[in-house]
Amino acid sequence: MNIMFRVAICDDEQTVCSRIEKIILDYQKISAKKIDILVFLSGQELCKFIKEGQAFDLIFLDIELNKLNGIEVGRIIREEIKDDITQIVYISAKKDYAIELFENRPLNFLVKPISEEKIIKNLKIAMEFHKNGNLFFEFSRGAVFYKIPYKEIMYFASNDKKIRVITINEEYEFYGKLTDLEELTNDKDFILIHKSYLVNYLYILEARYDNLKLTNNVILPISQTYRKEVRNKFIMRRKVKEHAEFY
Repeated sequence: MNIMFRVAICDDEQTVCSRIEKIILDYQKISAKKIDILVFLSGQELCKFIKEGQAFDLIFLDIELNKLNGIEVGRIIREEIKDDITQIVYISAKKDYAIELFENRPLNFLVKPISEEKIIKNLKIAMEFHKNGNLFFEFSRGAVFYKIPYKEIMYFASNDKKIRVITINEEYEFYGKLTDLEELTNDKDFILIHKSYLVNYLYILEARYDNLKLTNNVILPISQTYRKEVRNKFIMRRKVKEHAEFY
């Protein structure tokens, strides 16, 4: 299951946005990567979109934007929205911004005109960070895109073609397959205990032969098909004594 990589391009020059977008789209065709691109012509528009719950993995951000410039947008993302995950590549027609950009922790700073090679190079670097340090579960519901920290997800529950995402604070629902989620979370602390339940190990309070009790007191069944595998995974993690006891 390929994870969608989301890119925002923010520049008040439409020609610059179109060029970067075309370069990324051309790269997507030859790389078979799943890349979603959105273009913004102002910093206000980008910030409004992010504050409404949308999220990006990489932002190509012009510094000399009118009204709300790129440096201010970066500060809003890092300090107000508290997003330290999104990679920012600043672009500018000037070279003397290094000190001002430091606090916003950008991935890079590119001077216009930007070569195709540099755009692709930074895209690849950001995608590698995303692949190796992906801490969020990403999904879409209608036109809205969500990014939820894996550490906040207690379990996934499948019902026909719908998946419920139960987090420590709220629930979400989208169309999908639990088998795809199992593959996606293979390198994380999630255990498939039933054809309908994929559980975050961190929230298991007790593990019995045929069910699990979570920290919110929800009890979920362990189907016979998965009992041996579940037990083996507990033993492999060597955390049985810390979080659960088998009876």
